[in-house]
Amino acid sequence: MNGCKVTMFFPEPGIGGRVFPEQLGAYLVDYFRSKGVDVHPGETITNVERHGEEIIATTSGGQTMAADIVVAGLGIIPETTLAEQAGLDVGNGIVVNDHLQTTVPTIYAAGDVANVMIPALQRRVRVEHEDNSLTMGRAAGRAMAGDTTPYSYLPAFYSDLFDVGYEAVGLADARTETVVDWKEPLKDGVIYYLGDGRVQGVLTWNQFGLVDAARELIAQPGPFTANDLIGKLVAPE
Repeated sequence: MNGCKVTMFFPEPGIGGRVFPEQLGAYLVDYFRSKGVDVHPGETITNVERHGEEIIATTSGGQTMAADIVVAGLGIIPETTLAEQAGLDVGNGIVVNDHLQTTVPTIYAAGDVANVMIPALQRRVRVEHEDNSLTMGRAAGRAMAGDTTPYSYLPAFYSDLFDVGYEAVGLADARTETVVDWKEPLKDGVIYYLGDGRVQGVLTWNQFGLVDAARELIAQPGPFTANDLIGKLVAPE
């Protein structure tokens, strides 16, 4: 959008392969190319070195290229060294209870590093998104100040991809069973992610204002089938 040449590498066959169903990920490859991005599915960066003013990147396919800037979207490995040294329980982050207390009750944890039970999902999760960090941080502060309200918030995340956008809540994992309800194929619809008969996550594609309704759906015990979910969530006109 600002005149820079952008080259994109990722290991999956489609963009956002862990979030988007295969058909949507493949569509996004073509869509990004139409916007001028040089897209390389199924290929990763294996080495990055600086040579003077240039950065030289090597790919798994044997390519080398010069770049001014390299942006790596890798996720995180939670830093729990201090927590372990303090005797806190750790496991995919720092384990907290529903008041965001660690196993040492005077120590609290929040944000990307905190592993908390979310009742709507019936499982522990550690979430690396802005909404989670902001909401959990405030909740931890209130808890330290004496608020006894249990933490049960199901965080959301979102992004804009050129002219399209999405909002999602819960576990949007394309490796699970997915149900796609297109209003217009690949342009406008809702994607449901199922596990054990429950809706574990919802992603709305170019539909907005459905996050709260999606949270309510995820909290329901089900069981749900694919047919149950077609037309279940519809964006307000």
